[in-house]
Amino acid sequence: MKSSVRLRYWFRKFKRKFLLDMRFCFCVSFLLGALLAVILHIYQTHSAKSTIQDNPSSTLPYEYGYEKWLWSVYQGLSVPFDPDVIRYNKSHLDEYSLNPQTEAYFLYNRVPITCIVFPETHQGADTVLKTWGRHCNKALFFSHKIENDTIPIKKVEAKSSFELVCLALQEVKGDPWIFTAQERTFVLVENLRYFVASRNSSDPHYLGHAMKFWGEMYNWDNAGYALSRGAVDRFLQEFNTTKRCREGGKFWKNGDWYLGKHLRRLGIQPEDTRDHLGRGRFNGFSFRKLLFPGGVSLFERYWKDSLYLSQDGPHCCSNYAITFNGILSNSKMYQLEYLFHHLRPFYGGGEYGNVSPPQKGPKEIFLTWEERLKDEALELLMEHAQDLLTTPSGMNDVRPPDFY
Repeated sequence: MKSSVRLRYWFRKFKRKFLLDMRFCFCVSFLLGALLAVILHIYQTHSAKSTIQDNPSSTLPYEYGYEKWLWSVYQGLSVPFDPDVIRYNKSHLDEYSLNPQTEAYFLYNRVPITCIVFPETHQGADTVLKTWGRHCNKALFFSHKIENDTIPIKKVEAKSSFELVCLALQEVKGDPWIFTAQERTFVLVENLRYFVASRNSSDPHYLGHAMKFWGEMYNWDNAGYALSRGAVDRFLQEFNTTKRCREGGKFWKNGDWYLGKHLRRLGIQPEDTRDHLGRGRFNGFSFRKLLFPGGVSLFERYWKDSLYLSQDGPHCCSNYAITFNGILSNSKMYQLEYLFHHLRPFYGGGEYGNVSPPQKGPKEIFLTWEERLKDEALELLMEHAQDLLTTPSGMNDVRPPDFY
């Protein structure tokens, strides 16, 4: 009885304060609104993730588009190459260039990719150039902040991120495929060639991770996006001057949204780029976030704004993934370059790569030239000090008189 009376008392007190104190009324309303917004967001995100988990696979079967294209242009099929033979039989010892016998070499010449990177720092641009950038047919760097003649980085007087993208696209008009990325994105260019090979570059294609914001569909620049020659030509018919590029967008960090908006008006829209298992090819997060369930927060707009979602966790990404974003250090970029393009797990068998290197004599195994000089100096010292280090004959016969 006392508890109910006390509850009514506090309720009347709260009601009186809520009605008479405007500041208290505002704070309570704000907190209730924020709480409802969080609950609604979590519900929408949970619904999106539940839909993916209930339907983990894409409804489209594998279409063998690449295999059909390869047969039409090469009259052959893709055949696995024994890495032991291709790497160690002395036919091709340069790991930083493609072996002419491989399919990757064939695609490099048949499906040229021009990479456009928008770096924030000189070190980031240099790292891209020395890692995944070397796999592009051309790698171009544009920035509104920095300039460098060695890499080179071209400085562009741009007032918005869209203007920067627009002016960069004017520089590569006529190239079959153009791919844009940030400096903290790692790109598997060979997988991009594999993905676009069966598509006609003269047709308008706009490929990436599709999202929707303010009613406009666009490809997220965190994940990178590819444009065909047909799409770029149609875009540059309207945005063919610096003035038109400047008028096309405002502010920074939203150039991808403006590009998608203008391309939609020109009849070009993002495509579903997931593989036949519904796994993402263009990934706007790092491995650490995507490969662990719950790594991508429920409050990320990724869950609500993405048009074609993939699961998080081990089934997040395609076996032929093209991009990962959020590589926070230059050393990680070099590490990924080694893991993807140089490290070969042993799968069994092996003849050439399992042979030990020619053995050198014990006096020839030195890590540096300094060690060799130290060894030679030590041998010379031992030769001259031989008399001092040798025990004189009859030494044991010499005893003090009182020793016994």
